[in-house]
Amino acid sequence: MNWGLIGNEEAVSGLRRHIAAHQVRHAYLFTGPNGIGKRTLCLRFVQALNCERPNRPGEFCEPGDPAACRVCRAVPQGTDPDLHILTPQASIRVDEIRQLQAWLALAPYGGRWRVALLPDFHLATVSSANAMLKTLEEPPSRVVLLLTCPEQELLLPTVVSRCEVVPLRTVPTTTIARSLLDRRVTPERADLLSAIADGRPGRAIALAEDTAAAEQRTEALQEFSDLIQMNLNERFATVERLIGKGEPADQRRRVESALLEWISLWRDLVHQGYGAE
Repeated sequence: MNWGLIGNEEAVSGLRRHIAAHQVRHAYLFTGPNGIGKRTLCLRFVQALNCERPNRPGEFCEPGDPAACRVCRAVPQGTDPDLHILTPQASIRVDEIRQLQAWLALAPYGGRWRVALLPDFHLATVSSANAMLKTLEEPPSRVVLLLTCPEQELLLPTVVSRCEVVPLRTVPTTTIARSLLDRRVTPERADLLSAIADGRPGRAIALAEDTAAAEQRTEALQEFSDLIQMNLNERFATVERLIGKGEPADQRRRVESALLEWISLWRDLVHQGYGAE
């Protein structure tokens, strides 16, 4: 049982062993690129920690089972009272950390563990990260902290050193393609989407479920092709239009999305040039 995760069996096995051996760490740091499955793995881990009717330690109710326990129904929806999910915007502020610490001080509502999920912790300000250090060093009893970020180097070394680091690796194209076939994606489309997902199952699934996203990718690649042939002034004008107006976090997302698509084109060209599959 790989907890419904696509790939990264070693990470799942390690977490299951911690539960079965009653050696759950007080803090975990999950690293890997966006779309690799960090959030999915964290939520599955929470289910395994607090499932009310596991067949054995490290397992939980099957997804979609009408008889699933309260925890396994609530956790995927983010509504379990023993799960706090921090939702960062442009940054993670000190006041958000203080509120989280007050919540962690309470006893679990119904589960064995009270769990806090802090996605994209690299967005925390230095003050926020330092405010979190004491909780990482001396967490309340029956508390587990789950942090995620693309790379551990983006965090303060003092934060990383207080966590069990769980790196998630990119997944083979064939594995992603099989998972898409299981979702009734046609073989031709499954091959295409798995090839452009850059080893990220979440990326492939998002493209399969959202035709607009696939069209946006095509537009981004066409824009990049045009950009190469522009003069310097035209390139600056294109970049300004790409960044657009709005909040810094929205601007950052637009830029990161475009850069990822452009990098994927170069990656494919390099693979093709070397005759790599």
